[in-house]
Amino acid sequence: MLVTLVCLAIIAYGFWNIISSYIGEYSGIGTLYPAANALMVVFSFVAVSGVWSMEKWGPVSFVIVVVLKLIIDAVFGHFNPLFLLGFIPAAYFLLLLPKMRMTE
Repeated sequence: MLVTLVCLAIIAYGFWNIISSYIGEYSGIGTLYPAANALMVVFSFVAVSGVWSMEKWGPVSFVIVVVLKLIIDAVFGHFNPLFLLGFIPAAYFLLLLPKMRMTE
């Protein structure tokens, strides 16, 4: 049940992040950062779907997406230390890794 709640929270935050990157504070900086940000959110949706279906590739890909998102934010000058909180669900997902199955 906790996995479902965490995944739903990440998906809700992702939708909010995509919308705010185009109409919010980042809307006036061009199209490259909002597009890269949206791409990372879409990749996180894919990773969360892997976690939600209890596939082993889900937690690993989620960690990769969190790191790439931090790198993109740093490159474009929009690094926010609060985005480091993404490692909390990533660590939780990695703790569940032994319970997950390999995709055949």
